Amino acid sequence: MTISGEQWRVRAVLSRWGRALGEVPRWVWVVAASVLLVAVTVIVTGGLARSVTEAAEVAAGDEVRTSTYAMTVLDVAFTDAVESEYLEAEPGEKLLVMTARMENLADAPIGVGTTADLLKANLVNTAEPLLDLHGAEATGSATVWRADGSAGQVVLQPGVPDEVTIAWPVPDDAFSDGTVALDVYEAEVSRGAVILSSRVVTWRPDGVVARILVSASEAR
Repeated sequence: MTISGEQWRVRAVLSRWGRALGEVPRWVWVVAASVLLVAVTVIVTGGLARSVTEAAEVAAGDEVRTSTYAMTVLDVAFTDAVESEYLEAEPGEKLLVMTARMENLADAPIGVGTTADLLKANLVNTAEPLLDLHGAEATGSATVWRADGSAGQVVLQPGVPDEVTIAWPVPDDAFSDGTVALDVYEAEVSRGAVILSSRVVTWRPDGVVARILVSASEAR
């Protein structure tokens, strides 16, 4: 069988690659195999997934404290509209309106639903929020305001408790039994960000601290 010039070139390239790989020290292969084994193990065991732990179930009025913030749900209601905030549910949806007492346990201001300075608390409105509805998925972004009706973005100062209201749009058949469940996550604090600034601080969910179960009322 006649071998074409193109086949000779392919064989030559493969031969050079083979010789190059053969010259790699054995310890390099050992290290590479070890790294690959660790990576596979982490993926298989869920090491790259959101951390999930057994959540303690608490009720309305019970405080849940993490290392960075505290949360006490005071009231939950379903409604079609919140006139003061110009919110109205879309067809097939309803608004889940939750009022809670929140306290910032960190040493810098944090925003609820927003970023305060260089600290991203990620409490709501992120891909992996620290406050996450359990058993139903919001159909849009949450709206956040102070329970006393004062205007402006909600920013919590360190050590100053405040009452905050959060409204999520959810499917009309969500929480059909009337019990709303909210998962509260511990925050994993990381510092620094590529491009932006080494002073950027980001909170990411690390594990469920508690699941708050609240019986919702129908707002009038």
